[in-house]
Amino acid sequence: MRWTTLLFDEADLDELALLDADALLGGAGDTLERRFTPRDLYRRWERQHWLASDIDLERDRRHWDTLLSPGTRGGLEYFIKSFLVGEYTGLDLMSPILAACPDEDYLVYLGTQAADESRHTVFVSRVAEELLGMTDSLRGQLITSWAGLSPAHRAVHTLENAVLRDLARSPHDYAQWLRAITFFHLVTEGVLALHGQRGLVRSLQRIPLLPGLRAGFTAMTRDESRHVSFGLHALRRGAREGFSEAINDMIETGMPLAAVIGVAPAAPSEHAAAAAARSANDLLTTIAVRLRQLDLPHDFAEHVLGRCRAAQEAALHASAAATAQNR
Repeated sequence: MRWTTLLFDEADLDELALLDADALLGGAGDTLERRFTPRDLYRRWERQHWLASDIDLERDRRHWDTLLSPGTRGGLEYFIKSFLVGEYTGLDLMSPILAACPDEDYLVYLGTQAADESRHTVFVSRVAEELLGMTDSLRGQLITSWAGLSPAHRAVHTLENAVLRDLARSPHDYAQWLRAITFFHLVTEGVLALHGQRGLVRSLQRIPLLPGLRAGFTAMTRDESRHVSFGLHALRRGAREGFSEAINDMIETGMPLAAVIGVAPAAPSEHAAAAAARSANDLLTTIAVRLRQLDLPHDFAEHVLGRCRAAQEAALHASAAATAQNR
């Protein structure tokens, strides 16, 4: 199917599921380049609404149980569990961001994002129960999923929680609000969520199965592109208003943490090491694009990318040493 911006913008669930990975990700990237205002993004949310309950997972369950290899199931299971934690965490952390929101149009848009995070959590929880065979208790799913995350994933979520707790204690501190937006919308969603969704969508394209999973994560990718577009808008405005130091400090802290997600696999092997190197390059590319979209000074962007490369090199070295030790 030939890709057009209109198709990505206006497609329903069934049409989105037919998009190939390059078309979908091209549309998501285009959303970030077009610099929508919060009012624009609210209108897009109204047009792009979907229901988690509309996605049929019956065929996915049959495919999962009978047609997927154990290795494929294991890789997808890790993605699903990491997204369950990420989406629920996003929902949990929206409250201080909403309470401290400094602008009326921002608040109206952010209300739609809170609804998105709820919808994503419900969908991924359904997948965890119906495909992975986990309990129907969201709390139980989260506890199990958190325990299986890599140390790098847990480090990101731990720092994110700390930043949002600081905001909850100082809800009238605009600089602290911008720090929270930097970590949540730029680092977590703009790099990690879109990077993870890109990997998952590409994996699902290689497997002509799991139509419900593909439809849900495709719709989530479009939603996330709106969230990140808002974050870029708010941060560019914050920088123009004289708050670059708070924004840049959080970029300098958060981006190296994001850069090592997936770089140090939990079960080292030669195949995993090669995949980790590819993931490292892809993450650096994603980070570089986000820094460009923020209109950051070139010298600072290069400084941040240098810190990210150093963090990745240390993680890859540790992974290689663990692989050699396991031989």
